[in-house]
Amino acid sequence: MSNLPAGFAEKYRRLLGPEADAFLASFDQPAEKGFRLNPLHGSDVPTPAATDQVPWNPLGYYGSVGGSDRAFWTGAVYSQEPSAMAVAPQLQAKPGERVLDLAAAPGGKTTDLIGQMQDTGLRGSNDIDRSRAKILSENVERWGAAHTVVTSAPPAKLMAAFPHFFDRILLDAPCSGEGMFRKDPAAMGYWHPDYPAECAARQQDILKNTIPMLADDAELVYSTCTFSPEEDEEIIAWLLATYPGLSVVPIPLVGGMTGGRPDWADGNPSLQGCARLFPQLVRGEGHFVAHLHYHNPAAAPVVTAAHKKRRTAATGIRPLTRAENDLFTTFWRATMVAAVPAGVAMFGQQIVALPPAFPDRAAGLTILRPGLIIADVKRDRLVPNHALAMALPASAWRYQEALTDAAAARYRHGETVPTETPGRQWGVLTTHGVGFAVGHFVNGTVKNFYPKGLRI
Repeated sequence: MSNLPAGFAEKYRRLLGPEADAFLASFDQPAEKGFRLNPLHGSDVPTPAATDQVPWNPLGYYGSVGGSDRAFWTGAVYSQEPSAMAVAPQLQAKPGERVLDLAAAPGGKTTDLIGQMQDTGLRGSNDIDRSRAKILSENVERWGAAHTVVTSAPPAKLMAAFPHFFDRILLDAPCSGEGMFRKDPAAMGYWHPDYPAECAARQQDILKNTIPMLADDAELVYSTCTFSPEEDEEIIAWLLATYPGLSVVPIPLVGGMTGGRPDWADGNPSLQGCARLFPQLVRGEGHFVAHLHYHNPAAAPVVTAAHKKRRTAATGIRPLTRAENDLFTTFWRATMVAAVPAGVAMFGQQIVALPPAFPDRAAGLTILRPGLIIADVKRDRLVPNHALAMALPASAWRYQEALTDAAAARYRHGETVPTETPGRQWGVLTTHGVGFAVGHFVNGTVKNFYPKGLRI
């Protein structure tokens, strides 16, 4: 690739030696595309045409999916670069655990974790950039998640809120982006010979605030989309030297992955247990992944009275008043046949169902999505939120309307559609057996409540 940044080719010719020619030639090849299935979706929505399965993710496939594909807007699939699908499976998150995706936008790894955990337990999904966190929140909603809290906070604030708290943390660290050069050529404009070292310093700062959030016998997965040893092996070597409780868990190498390069750092042989994805060897872009175990008997979760005292003022989350509870109970019984969710609370002007454990520890954090948003309070009535249609199965709703493909397209355009359901009530609209929107059924017509930002 003739337009690679000055100094890049020279650096990797020195590091890779005889492997360099194939490595550099790979930048002239087209980027691979892929998508991942939603294991919790449970519908017969047609999925995009796939070629082969991605070898390191059981739900990943090579192929292209667009925003207009039904499988995308119903939450049946997530468009994700194939190599990026190698990261979340290494965390091996279990149902009921407390898991943090620290730099989560736009949401590919978070949505993978949702499936691993069967949407139980608690997932904190954070991005320090508010605009990126908003996109993250939208993707979490489309995936139908109920137990994910989306925040936009610096790692230091998260560390203060969650000391020794998480069973597993995933950090897909901000990096120099060398592995994305052929997918996103604009990334080359940021690169200069000192850029990897600058990114490595920032990664160390983030990790200094990450390790104290790990409970004893916790897991940490660290990844980047870059090739630079400064941000990869050297970061892991620094972690092992700085935090004696950390040890490398070897990653199974499949689909052309290679092990880490101890000779690119301090020579520690355990670095071979990391994984590198080089584009000349795998069907995907450049990635680095390390899985570490953390053992520290002193890392006991801390719950203080100060957390609880600051809960309402700091988070905007509060219990329902008696009047609000009566309004909610009436709404739920009229609208749903499913059991009332636990942890119902007020969040601003919305009624939400909170995941366990999070609210008391969220002091001072900017929360974009506190769990499952059930309804918006409009004066003396409740309007079911779009998230409710995406998160609960159609069978949970008392009233359902199955739309043809043409009718679903009209509704997504913002139009009304006819219904045979009499009277006035809220219901869910379905396509191919899965709910995709809230509707207000009024005397033979479904009034349109599809979010304006999602309309076509």
